[in-house]
Amino acid sequence: MADDLLIPLNKKKLLEPGIIIRRIGKDKDQQGCFLQYGDDNGLILINIIDMKTNTLVVSKGLMKPKRGEKLYYYKTTFRNSPAAEEAIAIVKNWDLYKKHRDIQTSIIRFVSATYVPEQILDLKKKDSLSLIFIPIQQKFRIGRFKDRRNPERICHDRFRFWLESLNEGEHITYVAQVLQQKDYTPRFYSSGTKPHVVTIELLRNEIFNFQPTHGGHIKTAGVKEGKKHFIVDAGSHALGSGANTPLNTSEKITEALIKLYPEFQFTPKQGRGAFGKEQSY
Repeated sequence: MADDLLIPLNKKKLLEPGIIIRRIGKDKDQQGCFLQYGDDNGLILINIIDMKTNTLVVSKGLMKPKRGEKLYYYKTTFRNSPAAEEAIAIVKNWDLYKKHRDIQTSIIRFVSATYVPEQILDLKKKDSLSLIFIPIQQKFRIGRFKDRRNPERICHDRFRFWLESLNEGEHITYVAQVLQQKDYTPRFYSSGTKPHVVTIELLRNEIFNFQPTHGGHIKTAGVKEGKKHFIVDAGSHALGSGANTPLNTSEKITEALIKLYPEFQFTPKQGRGAFGKEQSY
């Protein structure tokens, strides 16, 4: 069982981003993915799940145990568990996963950053996969939780998820519509590390489809001034000048990102300065 993999968290343990944390007490049983340390010994987590009600509590929050509650961490993750491939296969066999091709990469990232593989295998044996599938539907507002919000808001929140879920050194490609018009709200879209031409094609199937003007790469670069930090380029060949992209173009993109996501830090790079090694053109 996955619970057998839980290890009590003591003050001497130095957590690395990506470790799954669990809080258990009389009234609470929650878990989420460790992002960084907060103030007063609190832990900043993403994708906090209520294990009693099978619901997504919050996409990002501070977890600090109260009296009578204990913190644990799982000794496995999707990065090191031999059960990872089998667990992902279970998710990929889900009807709603097959139906929503445009967010399949995002669903896998969410699952990988929220659970451990052994949990998924155990839940399948118990016929309790709703513990995973309900939070996915809540996160992406599909199925029972189909989104009825403004498409622009959906676009904004979807891209924030990508930024939240990236671990140290990871990157995404993006396309964006950034115009000089006054009072215009920029838009960003990503499908993970897919090439820009593929990302543009997937964008056409979204309810918030827009005509991109720029494209490039965004990569995590630690923490700056207490905020998650990203380096940004606008070096798409499909939507720009690739490695010859000037710094002022990336600065324009960075200004748009800061406007939309002030909870993060962004630093512009010329050319393809945030380029990921496994990324295609």
